Amino acid sequence: MNRFLSTKNGLIQIILWSLVVVLSGLLVSSIITSTPIPFVPKLILGLVIALIIWVLLDTRYVIKTKFLLYRSGPFRGRIDITKIKKIKLHSGLFVPVSMKPALDINGFIITYNQYDDVFVSPSNSSIFLEELKKINPSIEINT
Repeated sequence: MNRFLSTKNGLIQIILWSLVVVLSGLLVSSIITSTPIPFVPKLILGLVIALIIWVLLDTRYVIKTKFLLYRSGPFRGRIDITKIKKIKLHSGLFVPVSMKPALDINGFIITYNQYDDVFVSPSNSSIFLEELKKINPSIEINT
């Protein structure tokens, strides 16, 4: 079993941690001040803060037997490595896939099954690709 953390883009980290600080300030301010704010907005704000922190601290990929497991906070998935058709290097802010369990703008678009794809940004990309190729040598890699 091989584990790979997501690479972390500095700008994305600054934006997300700044958002956590600002939202936490709003939450603390709403609790301390005498202005009555209903419980539900406070709860939602607390859950959003927890979600952002969870994603920042727990985004990783695991290659286990013949599956690639990915997780980014509560968002998780499993890809059968034998079904992977293509891996394409991608760099840019706008990634043309719907599932992006990554904290970087540089990474790989993995195409599997008929039309499914996911964007990942493993910390050690060369070893990551080697491990996938060991399990499925027919993967087409475009770097």
